[in-house]
Amino acid sequence: MTGAANPEPREEDLQEALSYIRPLLKGHSGDLTIAAVEDGVVTVDFHNACHSCPAISVTFAGLVRSRLMQVDGVKGVRSSQVHASQRALDRIAATLGSSAHYRPGQPAARPSLPLRPTQPAACQTAAVADAGRC
Repeated sequence: MTGAANPEPREEDLQEALSYIRPLLKGHSGDLTIAAVEDGVVTVDFHNACHSCPAISVTFAGLVRSRLMQVDGVKGVRSSQVHASQRALDRIAATLGSSAHYRPGQPAARPSLPLRPTQPAACQTAAVADAGRC
């Protein structure tokens, strides 16, 4: 039984999330469907190229799980095709900055990465007086 304090995710909200996720996956010949929603836990299935992709854990943690967790009522996201530990998935999401990856009603924000992360921070700015030292 679902209480008013913990509503199940609305189908419309889940479909809105999928409308953001699926075009990104289809760009790599993949796809995703929602297999089930039970007690706020969404189970997803990957299809086509995603099904056998070695980066499925990264896609799941960095895109799919992070976006679906932003839907009201979603308490968790699972996929039987992802064989990484919860800790590994959390580390992937943290590395990718997935918690701020998407905000409803706005275009997706991409985390900004330095062009050359091995350089000192001073070398990554336009105000470097002597570019030859970097």
